Amino acid sequence: EPTPPNVVGEMVGLAGPRPGETVYDLGCGDGRLVIAAVRRGARGVCVDIDPQRIRESRANAQAAGVAERIRFVEGDLFTTDIGDADVVFLFLWPDLNLKLRPRLRNGLKPGARVISYVHDMGDWAPDAALEVRGLYGLRTVYRWDIRRPASAR
Repeated sequence: EPTPPNVVGEMVGLAGPRPGETVYDLGCGDGRLVIAAVRRGARGVCVDIDPQRIRESRANAQAAGVAERIRFVEGDLFTTDIGDADVVFLFLWPDLNLKLRPRLRNGLKPGARVISYVHDMGDWAPDAALEVRGLYGLRTVYRWDIRRPASAR
């Protein structure tokens, strides 16, 4: 299910990507979140295990004129290195979010933001959340800020 355009804007706004930051979308689909962030000056990385989704995201980035600022990774979101991410976007299933928590906590640098549409991170309290109108009514967009290295958590 693609993220609705109005929700893309809200997610990118909540993430607040700054020029020069690197934005990842794990399970990028057609690339719309990364493209929107790159238009704000960020660099992007689209990650999807499905080669068709990577082809779509690459074509959409080319049509938007931003493909040169995006890296496209056909690969598993659980094994892709995300260590340089300033922002990570997620629109996954709840169990995948929970499974990703150790990678996010241990693999992201302080100051990185994790943004998830619809699904939370279990007992992780969000640093911010907002209600948006999605395809199926009101939904939540969550943000978690990585504040310190995992060893200090």
